[in-house]
Amino acid sequence: MKAIQNHIYGIKTTFETLFKGKFWPFFIPGAVVGLWYFWFYTYTQDLSESASSLKSVWLVGDAIESAAQYVIGFAQSILLFIFQFVVLTVLSPFNSVLSEKFDTEITGQKFESDFIRIMNDVLRAILVAIIAIILEFFFMGVWWIISLILPFSDILDPIMDFLISSFFFGFAFYDYSLERHGVGTFKSLSSAFSHMGHMILTGSLFQLIFMIPIVGIVIAPVLMTMISTGVYIQLLEKPATPPETL
Repeated sequence: MKAIQNHIYGIKTTFETLFKGKFWPFFIPGAVVGLWYFWFYTYTQDLSESASSLKSVWLVGDAIESAAQYVIGFAQSILLFIFQFVVLTVLSPFNSVLSEKFDTEITGQKFESDFIRIMNDVLRAILVAIIAIILEFFFMGVWWIISLILPFSDILDPIMDFLISSFFFGFAFYDYSLERHGVGTFKSLSSAFSHMGHMILTGSLFQLIFMIPIVGIVIAPVLMTMISTGVYIQLLEKPATPPETL
């Protein structure tokens, strides 16, 4: 219930601020990534259609057609993986600055910012992304083993995959605020596990917004950076005082 209340605050504050005309330039990096993704996805779709026509045009066998389809499908899966990495790393300097400015907008607290800190943010974002991806694969592997002995696992699989991914997406977005308030990487991960409901809810919103064709890729990183910042501030007993944990 607390997680829902905090997210309502985060969503309300985010849209009130955007409707005032603030922070709109932060949508530009996401738009660039979205255009790149759209171009590459369209290109691979064309390749997939070409692969489907190989059998009728060149009268090749089913094995070759299946192999071609597999390669294209694998490329699209890799693309999605790369885009997740892009969200967590390449956009991190913009999202980190956005989170900081939105924090100041809400609380009035000022934060020191310079080139060295920005580079540290980028390096931390890369580390967080690597940790998140490794742990996500680990927990999905654990679930896969458990699902082998559970009934109705085919129904539960997509749900568990969604929840596990949501947790680590949420962690990535909260890490901007955690880093800014002086919480170490591994301590921030511990804090994330202590607030699983908040992580999962934030990550779920991100994935749902991301599913909106094209537009979702552009707006999801900005909206969730702002919303998670608002939620994090609600989790602080004294917003102006850097906490040790969430």
